[in-house]
Amino acid sequence: MKMKKLVAAGMAALLTISTASGALTVRAEEEPVTLKFWTFQAGEEAAYLEKFVQEWNDTHDSVKVEQTVVNQSDYTTTLIPTAYANGEAPDVMFVEPATFRKYAEKGMLADLSPYYTDELKEDLLPSALEASTYDGKQLSLPYEMETLGLFYNKDMLAEAGVEPPKTWDELYEAAKQLTTDDVYGLVLPVEKTSYTLFNFWPFVWMSGADILSEDGKECKVNSKEMAEALDYWGRFYQEGLAPSSLQIGPYDIGNVGTGIAAMQISGTYVINAAESTYQDVNIGVVPLPYPDGKESVTVAGGQRLAVNANSEHVEEAAEFIMWLFGGEDITHLTDWTTKAKFAYPARQSVIDQNKEIFEEGLRKTFTEFYVTAVPEPSYSAEVTDALSDMLQEVMFSGSTGADAAAAAEKTINAALN
Repeated sequence: MKMKKLVAAGMAALLTISTASGALTVRAEEEPVTLKFWTFQAGEEAAYLEKFVQEWNDTHDSVKVEQTVVNQSDYTTTLIPTAYANGEAPDVMFVEPATFRKYAEKGMLADLSPYYTDELKEDLLPSALEASTYDGKQLSLPYEMETLGLFYNKDMLAEAGVEPPKTWDELYEAAKQLTTDDVYGLVLPVEKTSYTLFNFWPFVWMSGADILSEDGKECKVNSKEMAEALDYWGRFYQEGLAPSSLQIGPYDIGNVGTGIAAMQISGTYVINAAESTYQDVNIGVVPLPYPDGKESVTVAGGQRLAVNANSEHVEEAAEFIMWLFGGEDITHLTDWTTKAKFAYPARQSVIDQNKEIFEEGLRKTFTEFYVTAVPEPSYSAEVTDALSDMLQEVMFSGSTGADAAAAAEKTINAALN
């Protein structure tokens, strides 16, 4: 190993006595490198990550992983950006489409291209590989593809005489009919976060709205289609059909499982909890409702792993994440996408070797409409922030979709120019 790594890791001097010659010799023993890894998962996901980290530490003497669990809501909004600015960011980080471009533009992510084998690139779904590429370099490792559906309490809908909604009008009317003093008709995200935008993307696409022109130089937000999507989304909050604050996160099926709401838009990642933690609750799922005359569309997102570009141990960190989800052995990725949670793996080999799992229970419905998934887009921080403000305006400030869209376009055009 290179001397600079010996120095960086530190050395411990050990004295040994040679019984043959009687001479004293000094042997230098390298201390293990420690990789900082911040995670935010809960439940089975947390348990599996801890298991993977322990497995690494048990089988690797020279590199150890130190896992720290932090708050999910704060992870991308404050913790990582602040820690990076202070030179305290972890060596291994999670990134998502909404933060990937922002981090890439700021040079926060190490180039992982040298660690991508030809076999891995061929195995990755093309959209996943493309989404992790910036400026011709692979800056993250995709491993999961999460899609959204409409979950609902079958018993609540049956008692109210409501059929699982297929269209936007049916979803609105169902939410109105199912809302009582004790139950909300529908749960949607409430915070100004990338997750709220993630949930809104299908509504943008189904309305026919655009964000930017093809060359990315002109904002297209201020349109009739966007105003319609915003007005539709906002009325659930404005009319009290969806809560304005949540005790249980919008990414947790507990909102339906505990009876807080009759319906909830959420993703493949809640299926395991729906079928285990809330197995006594009759939960179903259908594709996202669509406007009249249109077709249902969902979004494909999911976390990725990346390495802090300022890490002193880029090589070791890259080797760890490739061992975790990017190596020849797909056991970890199979366990992650079929046991720790349910998500579509970013690698085709996992799907091919586990076809029966993708046809079980609630998974079957997602598999049926997975082909409608559009990859979650990635925009600059300025664009993302303006879009988030636009949503918050129609959700909680009583703004019309047209006014919110016009304000967002003005802000975005100023940033682009």
